[in-house]
Amino acid sequence: MKKILACSYLFLVFAGASLAQQMPYYSQFRSNLYMLNPAVTGTKKLVDARLNYRAQWMGYEDAPRTANMSLHSRFLKGKMGAGLYLMQDKIGPFKQMNLGLSYAYHIRFPDVELSAGVAGNFAKQTLIGDKIYLHNSQDPSINQYVTNSTWASDVHAGVYLYNDRFHVGLSALHMMETTAEFYKKDTTKKGFLKYADHINFTLGYNYSQNPDYILESTLYGVYVAGTPFNLDYTLRVHYKQMIFAGFSIRLRDAVALHVGATFLEEYQVSYSYDLLIGKMKNYSSGSHEIMIAFSSSIFKHKRGRVNDKFLHQRYGYMF
Repeated sequence: MKKILACSYLFLVFAGASLAQQMPYYSQFRSNLYMLNPAVTGTKKLVDARLNYRAQWMGYEDAPRTANMSLHSRFLKGKMGAGLYLMQDKIGPFKQMNLGLSYAYHIRFPDVELSAGVAGNFAKQTLIGDKIYLHNSQDPSINQYVTNSTWASDVHAGVYLYNDRFHVGLSALHMMETTAEFYKKDTTKKGFLKYADHINFTLGYNYSQNPDYILESTLYGVYVAGTPFNLDYTLRVHYKQMIFAGFSIRLRDAVALHVGATFLEEYQVSYSYDLLIGKMKNYSSGSHEIMIAFSSSIFKHKRGRVNDKFLHQRYGYMF
């Protein structure tokens, strides 16, 4: 019983922190840019579809589990993009389902493109009563026998400057900082969850002196008021447009290992494993994340010549 209570107490601490940074964190953030910045909408090949699943903090009961799927494309000769995503995130007694619709406008230059995007996010927040651990079991403000759900809507926006060799992106998620209200009809138990604005910054560069090897380097930062600044650096090495391997270093938290493979030029499967280096390393065996991606120009093309929309393009095939 002491072990269960101890784990429950630790979990409530982490759950409390998650209320400040409410959006999930991706080790494979480079492959999940669409989920972090609506300006990425339509900047890939003609059709881009992805499935991602993340199991975090293995060893903890009811630890974070995140699943998302996305689909986006471009139209009007690439001048605009539109897409949608569905994301489910569960941690302890909280579960959220997010449906998002995104739009982006692209401004083309000879060797670079600037995209500005916006997304409407509709979230169903659920508080699962029987997964709440109470210090005082007689607390009248919480009903452990009731599961309560509420809806909230918000707006994301971002900008993205890129070509096939570099990118820089800046986005703000939950810009309206709306509030989800639980137990609306019960004044003794009414509770509120206010969304916090999440500022995401990404910077990436691809480099190669040998056509068989490409170094993909990416920096990712997240700022949320009231929480420590998160900074993540990833380096992946691609070999012959077929396989890649690499690592990430996440400030004060973890080192992640990455592997992936590309099939039939349009399909990619990738996996990452987080080795914790922070205070949780003695209590968890790490985190797992897997992604399946399909990115296609639909029409047949010669290898290495897909989507040649930039003046000095070299890596247009990369996902």
